[in-house]
Amino acid sequence: MIIGQGPAPQWVWVPATRVDRIRTRLALTGLPLIGMALVFGIVLVAVGLNLPTAHNPINVIGVMAAGIGAFWGILSGVSLATARSCARGEYVDVNGARLVRRLLGVWWLGAIVCAMAAWFCEVMTLNSDARPVPFTVGSAVYLAVLGLLVVLGGVAFFTARKVLRVG
Repeated sequence: MIIGQGPAPQWVWVPATRVDRIRTRLALTGLPLIGMALVFGIVLVAVGLNLPTAHNPINVIGVMAAGIGAFWGILSGVSLATARSCARGEYVDVNGARLVRRLLGVWWLGAIVCAMAAWFCEVMTLNSDARPVPFTVGSAVYLAVLGLLVVLGGVAFFTARKVLRVG
């Protein structure tokens, strides 16, 4: 193995119909995830910077964390869509599939941490003693989209876990 490369492919035979289902499922899940994560990232930044708490620098940190969380969602979708290369013809690369599953776990964890940080920053600025800020519809949308971002990462992780499991 050359330094900087992943593990050598270990191809396992599976029926061609299963390979087709694997490739189709990964594409049909990964590509919409990319689009949804991109839209969620735009919504989080646009709504987050227009919240009543936008005057607070802590809110800006939270919005940045939310944007990074959306980036993890985009990476999850890209990882799913490109994991199709682990299944070709009548074979599945089990080492590549294992690597994709692990990466999706890391991306999901990143999205969870970023969403929690953004959530914490928003709640903290809403409850600041200096200037009480009302909870608005924008705040509810912002917090809900943060939760949906975490759900996207979970969908990617569990889809890969189910689809790429061979044996």
